[in-house]
Amino acid sequence: METLTKLSARSLEYYINARRWKTDLDFFNVEVVFLNRLMEEHFLQLAGEDRIKKLTQLGNKLSELVNEKHQIKELLDHQLRDLELLAEDLLIEGQEGLAGKQAHLEYQMIDLLHEFREIKREVYAIMEAVLDERKLLVN
Repeated sequence: METLTKLSARSLEYYINARRWKTDLDFFNVEVVFLNRLMEEHFLQLAGEDRIKKLTQLGNKLSELVNEKHQIKELLDHQLRDLELLAEDLLIEGQEGLAGKQAHLEYQMIDLLHEFREIKREVYAIMEAVLDERKLLVN
């Protein structure tokens, strides 16, 4: 960590953001597993045929996002390694290259998290409708 103090303010900001994004991706894993389990174990058997199709589509979208997450994680790992090499004066690449990669990563993270939130919103809306219907049937 001492070598990181040799980074410029901009490069240090890149490093901090990349580490935060890695943490976000780790939590993303936890959320995806939970959401998939919730759908599979609790709501697929309760939902009607049309909702099952929709939940299946949403599950497929989640799988696609997981694949995107793996690609982003690889890019993040590479960016972090480059920033650490820069701190040790072992990187030849200039600030412009790092800035371009950082901007690309930021857009990918924003898109990934936006898509994930939309999927969660749809899943929760279906789950809420199913639960409301179940309450009406019980009463």
